[in-house]
Formats: sequence, structure tokens, C-alpha cells
Amino acid sequence: MKSVAVIVPALNEAANIVANMAKVRACLNDVPGITFTLIVVDDGSTDGTAALVRDAGVQDPLLRVLRLNRHFGKESAIYAGLCAAQAFDACVVMDSDLQHPPALIAQMVEHWQAGALVVEAVKQSRGNETPLRKALVQIYYGLFRYLTKLSIRGESDFKLLDRSVVNAYCQLPEHGRFFRGLVKWMGYDAVQIPFDVPESTRLRSAWGNTALFRYAINSITSFTAYPLQIVTLLGGLTFLVSLVIGGMALFDKLSGAAVDGFTTVILLILIIGSVLMFSVGLIGIYVGRIYEEVKRRPGYLVDQAGSTLVDAKPKTTTTPAAKKRAATRPPASRSRSGKVTTQDPQQP
Repeated sequence: MKSVAVIVPALNEAANIVANMAKVRACLNDVPGITFTLIVVDDGSTDGTAALVRDAGVQDPLLRVLRLNRHFGKESAIYAGLCAAQAFDACVVMDSDLQHPPALIAQMVEHWQAGALVVEAVKQSRGNETPLRKALVQIYYGLFRYLTKLSIRGESDFKLLDRSVVNAYCQLPEHGRFFRGLVKWMGYDAVQIPFDVPESTRLRSAWGNTALFRYAINSITSFTAYPLQIVTLLGGLTFLVSLVIGGMALFDKLSGAAVDGFTTVILLILIIGSVLMFSVGLIGIYVGRIYEEVKRRPGYLVDQAGSTLVDAKPKTTTTPAAKKRAATRPPASRSRSGKVTTQDPQQP
């Protein structure tokens, strides 16, 4: 029987984590022929999220918690969960606030059993986002595609990865990770399932505008050094502007029409100074990324005492109903030739 780990990064979700994981487990019970283990990766929560999951795990042995020593960030939490689940046949990554509909996991498993190495849920609508944020997101997608030559438009962290993809992802040596971008960069066969983003169970989003802007900058600079060419472009533009303004000033001087004052000089200083400061800041971003990479610090540290995921060996227990359905279900083929696509618009 195939085993699948469902990895759920969580940060300060004590108000909803137990109820949300119960809903996820209810959807997992309806998938035949698969043994699921639900792994909540607690990213250094301060509200007792890990303790609640541990207590719930007493009643449900397939519910585990992997607690990190402190808050390392969502990307590190996903990485920690995937590294801990490399022994499973596949892994599903999803958010803890149910904005990734758990009912789609059944479709994901079907496509995976048919041969897809990656099954990704793509946002058909973005829920109740403000028009400004939607516009900024579209600009970000366009910038990311233009600069990196990789399209992640509408994609989310809600993905199913085959064991081979998980192993390849965990072997990547870089420290600063961008899960969606790296999975796309690896280029494995993929199926896309559209979905509408439902309401979040959180009262307030953990991603403010500042955090999203920082996330966008980090994701782009982790994939391409092309923005550094902007420095060269700005240098050329500044040189051209300087030639024009200098020519005008020289013409006025020779024609005797020069006006006393330092307007031209001030304009040149402002233009050149602004370009230099922008260029230094851009170079500083990349130097900072180099600094983080060369330190070779681990992306996360696990709190062994606060975790119940002692090892990554998948369990083999399943519900009687799932056993009965699995016995009557024909074996699925796993042809891996060619890229798998789908046009199934079914929504949960």
C-alpha cells in the first residue's frame, strides 16, 4: 500500500489547528488504497500550537508534529517537513488555514497514481483580496517570469510531489529557498488542478504588505542575477542625461545666455546620487544573499523534545472502510512517458 505524507506548516494556529486538521483527516479517509500521515510542522509558534497537535495525536496516531526550535519561516518549515518525510512514496504540502481545499487531495493522488510526478493546485480566483493587492500580485508574476524565464502565475504551495521529486528537492544545497520556484525549475512532469481560494480560518492574515514585498524580492533574487544588469542600464541612462544637460549648459555658456545659479549642477548631483544609491542597494541585496549562503547554517533546527515525528517511516495502518475500497479498486498504472495535463475543472 502506498504511503503519503501531508505536510502542513503552521505558525500560531492554536485557535483552529485541531479543528482544521480534523477536517483534513476526514478528507484523507475517503481516499482508498493510500496510507496517510498528517505532519504539522510547527514553525516556532508561541501559542501552544505544537502542544495541541501532540494532544490530538494521542487519539490519532497518524497525526504528528514536527516542532522547530524557533520561527525560521514558511520555506524552512516546508523544507523541514519534506526532509523528514523522504521515506514516504509521495508528499502533499498545504496551508493550515484551509485555503488549500483538502478535498482536492483525492484528485492529486489519482493523477499521481496515473504517472504524474508533480500535481499542483493552481488558483483560479484569489478570494477576497483587495484590487490593489491583486494588481501587485499580477505585476510580481510578470516580473518573475520576465526575469527568471519561469512562469508561476496562479500557482500555490499546495502540491503533491513524488518521492523522487522530494529527494531531489532536499538535495538542493541552497539556503534561501523558494518552494514554488524550485519545483518549477526542476522541470518534472506536472498536472495542474484549478481551484477557487476559500475563506481563511484565520481572523487576520499573517502576510502583511511588507512581508509580501520582502517575499517577492527574496524569491526573484534567489533565482536570477538579472536585476544587477539594471545597474548598467541606469549608468548608461545617467550618462546620456548628463550629456544632454551638459551640452545645454555649454551651449548657454557659449551663447552668453547662461543664468547664474547651480540648478544644472544640483540636478546632475541628484540624478547621479539617486542612481548610485539605488545601485548600491541592489548590489547589497545580492551580497546579503551570498553572505547567507556561504555561512552554510542549517535552514532549520528541530526541537526533538517537542516533536512526535521521531522517524520518517510511514505507518501501515488504515481504516477498515479504506481497506474495503482498496480491495475492490483496480490497480492504477504509473506510466511516466510524456507530460501529463488535465482540464478537469471540478471544484470541492
